[in-house]
Amino acid sequence: MLKVSGVILAGGQSERMGGRDKGLLEYQGVPMVKQVAQGFAGACQLLVNTNRHAPQYEALGFEVFADQKLADIGENAGPLLGILSGLQAAQEDWVLFSPCDTPELPAAYLKKMSQVASDQLSMANVVHDGQRRQNLHLLLHKRHRENLHMYLLSGRRKTYEWLDSIAAVEVDFSAQAPCFKNINGPQDF
Repeated sequence: MLKVSGVILAGGQSERMGGRDKGLLEYQGVPMVKQVAQGFAGACQLLVNTNRHAPQYEALGFEVFADQKLADIGENAGPLLGILSGLQAAQEDWVLFSPCDTPELPAAYLKKMSQVASDQLSMANVVHDGQRRQNLHLLLHKRHRENLHMYLLSGRRKTYEWLDSIAAVEVDFSAQAPCFKNINGPQDF
């Protein structure tokens, strides 16, 4: 199996949740970030990308990092800046990503994504849940850092467009589709 660093993306503004930090909200009595972390079983390193509430994540036992401050990109550049920052912060060449608001992530998430990357010799993998691509559930090789940096410098911010540009391989998780349901707003609880 590949040696993988894991990054949980918790750097957003959480506007649909009234600004409350989704990763720290409890889902079934446990902070969502702790539940998401279960899908990273087997990772050599697990990090949380957050731009606020770092002490709370650290108190839960996570190593944290913020989005990089990059000239000509600016702050709040969306999840792609968190992904680029994760590719920089991770110690391993392979980095698995998930947003902090998918608390029912499959336990074999890392294992299945790694296996497909190994079998297909692909350097970018994205979950497909049988209905649509889950663009923030990714396994990327660090070789994509420069390409992503250039994409962001061009002013573009759409994750799906960038994934298309690097020919990301879709990994079939249709049997586990409900596991990728996002908790976006209070109604989703």
